[in-house]
Amino acid sequence: MVLKVDVVVCTWNSNKPYFVRCLNSVKRELPLHHFILVDRFSNDGTVETVKKIFPNAIVKESYANLGAARKLGIELVDTEFFVFVDADIELSNGWFREIKKHVDSSTGAVHGQAVSVLRHLSKWFEWTWKKWLPFRKGVTEKIQIATAKEPDVVRGYTHNTLFRKCAAKDWTPPTFLCAYEDHMLLRHVVKNGYTWKVITELTVKHWGVSSLNEELVKAKWNMAGARLINYNDLSLWFLVKALAKWTIKAIYASLKIKEPLIIPYVFFNQLAYVQGWLGWTKYLVMKR
Repeated sequence: MVLKVDVVVCTWNSNKPYFVRCLNSVKRELPLHHFILVDRFSNDGTVETVKKIFPNAIVKESYANLGAARKLGIELVDTEFFVFVDADIELSNGWFREIKKHVDSSTGAVHGQAVSVLRHLSKWFEWTWKKWLPFRKGVTEKIQIATAKEPDVVRGYTHNTLFRKCAAKDWTPPTFLCAYEDHMLLRHVVKNGYTWKVITELTVKHWGVSSLNEELVKAKWNMAGARLINYNDLSLWFLVKALAKWTIKAIYASLKIKEPLIIPYVFFNQLAYVQGWLGWTKYLVMKR
């Protein structure tokens, strides 16, 4: 049974207008033992904001990249289960209650879906998942499950994720890894004999992307990490085909749901994936 949990949040100048909403959702939803903050020496009041809401927060300051920062957070956890929450995620009402339903003795990690608060992106997410979810590999009763046999059948995220600590311990990411570190952690969890689950109908609000430019920078950075860890045997040819395929889907979706902004978002996002794959050594060292 999951009782009290530690929560780990990694930050770097994260004191944005929505940050308090994210922190308050953690306070509301989680049976908190310790709030653990791993901060990259923020100078915008991030630590002070956390201390206002969680006066007893454990604060670890480090210049570590995101992968290493997550490892530092895991090492500070002293509960059987813990939760990673990103600083731009607002947990939904009943989040923890729903997550617990999917925890059994084989579960190493379980999370929901992060959906942008931007209207056209949220509608695009809803359309793609409802339209294509039945055809996705690894989906069982609206849950996607990754195992040691098929670790890349689902993309692993740590933005709103409950972990069994023993499944995540002894993970050692490359010190410079700052993207797709979460999926590398998935591979570690399933290698330890546990499952990684995605609850496809549990969503949380993602406040972090407020412009197309921000999304494109993130897409390049993510694809650089994906290439480093050889995620799902990605190739340039695969990404070029995906650019054409998803653009066609976006045009069709925009006509169906009357959201024309979906088209440039999908096209340029897929194009940024290609750029990130080609220039991966450049984008890999981008700091988060």
